[in-house]
Amino acid sequence: MKKTLLFISLFASAIVLRAQIDVLYQGNVVNDTIVIYEQSPNEESYLYFNCKNNSSSALTARITAETVYGTEDIHVMSICVPGSCVPGTISGEFELASNAEAECDAWIEINGGLAHGTTTLFSFTIQDTRNAANSKTMFVKYIIDRNSINTLAKNNVSIDLYPNPVRNVVTVDYSLSGGMQNKIEIRNMLGSVVKEISIADNQGTQRINVSDMPNGVYLCSVVCNGKVYKTKKMVVKH
Repeated sequence: MKKTLLFISLFASAIVLRAQIDVLYQGNVVNDTIVIYEQSPNEESYLYFNCKNNSSSALTARITAETVYGTEDIHVMSICVPGSCVPGTISGEFELASNAEAECDAWIEINGGLAHGTTTLFSFTIQDTRNAANSKTMFVKYIIDRNSINTLAKNNVSIDLYPNPVRNVVTVDYSLSGGMQNKIEIRNMLGSVVKEISIADNQGTQRINVSDMPNGVYLCSVVCNGKVYKTKKMVVKH
């Protein structure tokens, strides 16, 4: 009898823990695999979702992406959470207030030459950094479809840069949705900000000297009021 009660208690505790974090996609709680059809190539496919803390206490979370199966030609380039946009498959830590949501996104790069029907499945796990048992995993399946429409930029924010690769000076064209603290950030593949340029207008052009930056791949982002809205890959090659 004691063993039965202990099992019921542990099972109930597990249910409570699983219910503390939810993932929302297009306004709905995710319970099934999300299926997204994309073209090949598409270097600007973005997955937008919200993380929700259902508990009465604030928590600190981190997102980890993994490829469950499929081609490496469809891969996660970066994960953006409130306050940071980090290259790779592990996000920076971010705060989730009690009974609140946080907007997050992942940049999924799709290389060219992929056959119709090519499929890759990702898992995105949102985990409480102080309690490993408190987590939620979302599965997202990408399928190459010649007739699909490439995903669009969020909130009409856009960024374009040229030349790319760049040797000394890169020109960045940008269009923003508005905000009092807008800037362009360039991060290396370790996630560190190497250049930060404040911008006063919602639309314009910036010329940025990169001659002091080592050769390599960087992420150039438009940041509005502390939130990353759009990112482009930039290659520096002197």
